[in-house]
Amino acid sequence: MKIGILGMGGIGSFIGAKLTKNYENDPETDIIFICRNATKKAINQDGLTLITADETLTAKPFLTSDVPEEIGTLDMLILATKSFSLAQAIKTYQDCIKEDTVIIPLQNGVDAKDIIVKNLNHYNSNILEGCIYVASNIEKPGVVKHLGGPGKIVFGNTDEIDFKWVETILTTGGLQATYTKDIKTFLWKKYMFVSPVATMTSALNIPFGALVENAEYMRILENMMKEVKALANAFNVTITDQDIEAALGMLSNFPYQSKSSLQLDFENNSPQTEKYNLVDYVIEQGETFEITVDTYKDMNKKIIALYTT
Repeated sequence: MKIGILGMGGIGSFIGAKLTKNYENDPETDIIFICRNATKKAINQDGLTLITADETLTAKPFLTSDVPEEIGTLDMLILATKSFSLAQAIKTYQDCIKEDTVIIPLQNGVDAKDIIVKNLNHYNSNILEGCIYVASNIEKPGVVKHLGGPGKIVFGNTDEIDFKWVETILTTGGLQATYTKDIKTFLWKKYMFVSPVATMTSALNIPFGALVENAEYMRILENMMKEVKALANAFNVTITDQDIEAALGMLSNFPYQSKSSLQLDFENNSPQTEKYNLVDYVIEQGETFEITVDTYKDMNKKIIALYTT
């Protein structure tokens, strides 16, 4: 079993460190980190270090590489890149993906599978969908700190093929993983939290805590969640008012100074951000389905005014 993890940022490193550590004595399972530049160099020299509240572990994978010829074909590929990098990542590593390679994307969005299908040059019935509940940041190349969240992975598919066996591989590898046929509901519930929160905190340039303590901001946030709920329903995914209440309540579980990855990318003047996947996608699909997304449009104007020079 050759398991590749593409993208060794906060998410990929969290997953990769646990899988590598738990499979280090298994000669039949190879964990491969797919990354480049400083991260690749650091891991090759010193391994990958994951710092959690309970322990600090250093993992040394079977291989760390960004060369498709070195990596070879994979039995499983976990995609932990940012959403904006997904299409190019699939194109770059086409030769590592067989027709039966199990692919699990963990991006912040609801259309990762569509992006993979569009950019893969051959048919693959093993493209799943997934999400992860974790916050982890890169301290420096090769060192990642787990900040919060259970680290739970939910993945699945909606056709007749059974991938329960993949859950066993991931849990044996030290991960909290759940396989489900109702994966689209999980994707949209997470998106209903991540997208509005990232949009508002970026537009207003405030941390999570400042959002929670302002009643007017929370009212606006609730309106945005209702707009996502309406869009999910248009995709035949049922999101309820109780789901919105749960999402609003979840915000207070984060430290006051927490910021979304979208906001951090704007602050760091990153050349690419997940704005399309977290903001523009809602506006575009709202127009397609003739759903009112005025709150998103207002916040989008604020983002453009704040970060566009």
